[in-house]
Amino acid sequence: MIEIMKTQTARNTALALVGLLALSVYILACTSFSPDDTKVLYPVFHRASGALGMAVYDRQARRSDLVFLPLELEGGADGAAAANYLRGEWLPDGRSLLIAWTAAKDNEDSLDLALIPSGTRAPFRLFHLSGIKEPGTTFLAPFCVAGGRVFISAGPQEVARLDLLAGAVVRHPFKDAGKEIRLFPAADGGAFYVESPEPPATGLTFGRLDPESFSRSPLLRLTNEVGDGAVFAYDRDGKGLALLEKSNETNQLVVLRQGHPPFTRALDAKNETLGFGNAGFSFEGDVVWATFRRVSAGKSEAAYGLMEIPLNGAPVRETLLIAAAPAGNDSDAAFFQGCLSHDGKTVAVDSTYLACLENPIAASDCALFLVDLSEPHREVTKVPIPVPAKHSQLK
Repeated sequence: MIEIMKTQTARNTALALVGLLALSVYILACTSFSPDDTKVLYPVFHRASGALGMAVYDRQARRSDLVFLPLELEGGADGAAAANYLRGEWLPDGRSLLIAWTAAKDNEDSLDLALIPSGTRAPFRLFHLSGIKEPGTTFLAPFCVAGGRVFISAGPQEVARLDLLAGAVVRHPFKDAGKEIRLFPAADGGAFYVESPEPPATGLTFGRLDPESFSRSPLLRLTNEVGDGAVFAYDRDGKGLALLEKSNETNQLVVLRQGHPPFTRALDAKNETLGFGNAGFSFEGDVVWATFRRVSAGKSEAAYGLMEIPLNGAPVRETLLIAAAPAGNDSDAAFFQGCLSHDGKTVAVDSTYLACLENPIAASDCALFLVDLSEPHREVTKVPIPVPAKHSQLK
């Protein structure tokens, strides 16, 4: 376990539901598979302090180990949490973990990152980036890592490129961009971007970014207005774009794919409120999966699970993971997120942040869920996440 003892105080970063290109690309409670899919990195609670940390679950050994815990200096190992939110991911080489957090008491726009060797006690590296406008947007999507460098949004039209080996930082303003531009990782180690235009224009542009020159090459354009709270996903090759959005009070899936006509499918059942956490394409690209939250009319409880939506019109499939949680707010779906394994056979979902809400889930529902997509009955492995009596709450 690595504990980062912070002497610098920094501000409370409220990662309340932040809009991105009029979309919600929320992946707050992120999980991340190792490149060989044998391990899963996910957020947990530290038993003594209740602070948020990161743990690794070994799927073969069926055990978890806490690997990262940022704490304030005051109080020693049982000190207060140094972070409101954490995001961690395996790097493509499989040898390192990259973890980002914003300090719980910070008076500047900054972001901290740790580069940690996986499975060894070798030295790790710390990076502190200042001048990051709205650092909370870093937690909204997977890290964009290309060629040993990570690309961090430094503002609506600016990116900071951090070299993880040399520590050098290059800032690049997109002076010709629209209202906002964000970068996302590509499965081949490159980078994608999403750009929204200046009003009154609507829609968005999705394309490739050159990690060296920062030049952009559009792939897909959506010209109609995208509703607030829509969930966005793209396929492995960048040739398909999916939106889960509410249109005329009805949830629907809209898919744009090169060489195919647009695909639209209504998803609402009657007398229910349906919301989505995040979404992605299946490995083959023929299904869109999404984490969901559903509240039936007249009920005071919400159900959470995984939805699989075939693009050939076949029936939608649902795997229920939490049967009865406090109804809370419609936006609570944003705190229930999933990640697809590299082989496309498993979706990992964790409910850690649902335990941090004002109306938290039951302690028995706080877990890492591994849904086996290759198994006809969608077998679920549930890894409990112990919830201390005093633990972190979202602020």
